[in-house]
Amino acid sequence: MKILNIELASIEQTDLGFEHWVDVTYTVPILKNEYTVSLLLLFGFEIEDDKVIEYLVTAWKYRDLVLHS
Repeated sequence: MKILNIELASIEQTDLGFEHWVDVTYTVPILKNEYTVSLLLLFGFEIEDDKVIEYLVTAWKYRDLVLHS
């Protein structure tokens, strides 16, 4: 899985905390097209720094794909 783009779509404050909706565009070797998914990151505080969001998404991808394989 190769991540092409990570974009913070919106931040909404709810009763549970701050919902950070992140659009992630990626490709995988066995499929031809690019795909975009919306990820929900829920925190008790607001994160506006793109570098932090990028780190969280790439660290999640690494843990999900490598450590759980």
